[in-house]
Amino acid sequence: MKILYVLHDFFPRFYGGTERYVLNLSKQMQRMGHSVTVLTYGIEDPPEIFPASMDDILYKSYDYEGIPVISIRHKLIPGDIGFMIDDERIEYAITKIIETKVFDVMHIAHPMRMACCYKAAHKLNIPVVLTLTDFWLLCPRGRFYKPDYSLCNSPDSGEKCITECGVNSSITERYKDAKKLFEEVDVLISPSRFLIGCYKFNGWTRNISHINHGVDYKYVKPLAPVDKERDIISFGYTGVVARFKGVDVLVNAFREVNSPGIALKIYGNCIWEPAFSQELAAAVEEDKRIRLMGKYDHSELPCVMSEIDITIVPSTTLESYGLVVVESMAYGVPVIASDIVGSACEFIEHGKNGMVFSVQKPSELTDIIKQISDQPSIIKTLKSNISPPPRLEEEAFMVEKIYKSVLH
Repeated sequence: MKILYVLHDFFPRFYGGTERYVLNLSKQMQRMGHSVTVLTYGIEDPPEIFPASMDDILYKSYDYEGIPVISIRHKLIPGDIGFMIDDERIEYAITKIIETKVFDVMHIAHPMRMACCYKAAHKLNIPVVLTLTDFWLLCPRGRFYKPDYSLCNSPDSGEKCITECGVNSSITERYKDAKKLFEEVDVLISPSRFLIGCYKFNGWTRNISHINHGVDYKYVKPLAPVDKERDIISFGYTGVVARFKGVDVLVNAFREVNSPGIALKIYGNCIWEPAFSQELAAAVEEDKRIRLMGKYDHSELPCVMSEIDITIVPSTTLESYGLVVVESMAYGVPVIASDIVGSACEFIEHGKNGMVFSVQKPSELTDIIKQISDQPSIIKTLKSNISPPPRLEEEAFMVEKIYKSVLH
């Protein structure tokens, strides 16, 4: 099969969970004998590095770790690029690209900036699979939070976006366009039962197949056992360093625990929020137990995990899945997660193989950190009860089965 993966951004500039999902799946599909290409939007790439154009759309090709990538962008990026569903210019460009490449199936991993690609595919009779990796179709922010970062549970067909988030009235049409995309793609899949439940709660009741994200175990290296009765306990955070990820909640909770025997290592780049980055840097300066470790490559994950005794996923906005949870557990590293992290609901049993705290009660996170600080043996108990998460191969075989079903 010739498979086209579509998503809003991609490596090397972006390296979040959805990007990792596409990269992992692309490599596994190649190993299974399929031809793969990634189509993405180069939002941070300057226009001068794009060698070709189709009217108002620039495009270029490059290779990332053996995966062919096509990147497109507007010459002048629209201000509503992260909001809109339909864009005739993007649709035209994608149609021209895919009619020359002759793909068998299009798999949309995230529709932001590229949502209209499903129309281009259907014009050419190419079946479309959509993975729902977050809530972007329901909420343009993708995570159901308001401008003050408080939670929202429903857009009310866009009406609450107008009254509570200050979005203009075009949101109601955007909501209808998003629902149309949801209804017209050939197959819907999601890694999270939590996310599926949220769509159903909002009346989007079409069948969504549940397929867990798999871990690429070739990156998982055995970690040397360490006696935590003697060493400093290292709490770790990995991923995007941003306010909506709850990193500020984590730092504040950690600083509430007055113990010299603990450390907090934060791996990842601070992006999108300069003011938050400054606040975080100031907090770290005041507490020398906290270290900002910076960006890391996925190939460095074994080294990162060897430095962490327990991972914290403190998201304060809805986390549809959370690859960090399953990656940590694959290494045998227990996880403390907030109760709105999708994979936490599916993989963590509180007090048995990990810990879960209420996002409404951040003091619970402080209590958990203090409890582990006082009783390091808890880590060993949690480790002993971790079951290995699903493998990437399992996920790929199930997705391949979906592809074959739409082709027939």
